[in-house]
Amino acid sequence: MAEKIKYTRKDLKGPDEFLSAFGRVVELTKEHRSMVLAGALAVLLVLGGVLGTQAYYRWEENKATRELWPHLNRARELLQAPTSADAEKLANLEQFLTAHVNLHPNSTAAVYARYYLGNIAFIKGNYGLSEAHFRTAIQASKLGETMPFLLREGLAQALEAKGDFAAAADAYRDAASASNGELRTQAQIGQARTMESAGRKAEALTLYRQILADTSDAGTKEFIEIKLAQAE
Repeated sequence: MAEKIKYTRKDLKGPDEFLSAFGRVVELTKEHRSMVLAGALAVLLVLGGVLGTQAYYRWEENKATRELWPHLNRARELLQAPTSADAEKLANLEQFLTAHVNLHPNSTAAVYARYYLGNIAFIKGNYGLSEAHFRTAIQASKLGETMPFLLREGLAQALEAKGDFAAAADAYRDAASASNGELRTQAQIGQARTMESAGRKAEALTLYRQILADTSDAGTKEFIEIKLAQAE
C-alpha cells in the first residue's frame, strides 16, 4: 500500500499564495479591463510608431535617391570637362542640388549632392562655399569605398585654393588615411606640397622621401626625384 504523503500548512502556503495572487490579478484585470486594454493599445501604438518611422525613412531615402540619381549623372558629365561646362546648365544643376539637399538633408543622397555642390563651387572660384559643402558632407557621411577619400580630398583642395595651407595639409593627411594605393600616394603628394607652402619644408622633404620609398609608379618616382633635387 502506497505511503500517504502528509502536507503541512507550510507546504500549502506557497501554492496558495500563488493562486491567490493570480486570482487577484485576474479580478483586477476584469475590474479594470478598459485600463488594461488602453495600456496594451498604447504599447502597440509605440511599437507601431517606431516600425512605421523606420519604414518611412527607408521610403524617403529610396525616393531621394531615385530623384537625385539622373542629376548626379549629369553633374558628373559636366564636371569631367569643367572648363567647357555650360554656365547656365551648371547654375541650374546647382540650384536643383541645393533644393534637393534642403528637402532631404539627412539622406545618403544628400551626401552625394553636397559632393557635387562642393565641386561646382570650386569651379566657380567660391572656395569658402566649397569648403563648407565638403565639411558638411564629411560630418554626415557614413559611406564607404572611395567617398571618404573624395570628400576629404575635395576639402583639402578647397583649403589649398583659399591659401590655408596648414589646414589643407591636415585635410590631405586625412584623405591619405582614408585610402590606399595610388589614391593614398596622390593625397600624400598634396600633403607634402601644402606642408612646403606652409613653411614646413623639412617635414615636406621627409614625406617626399617616404612616398619615393613606398611607390612603385615610375612617373611618381620621377616627379618626387625632381622635387627632391630642386630642394637640394
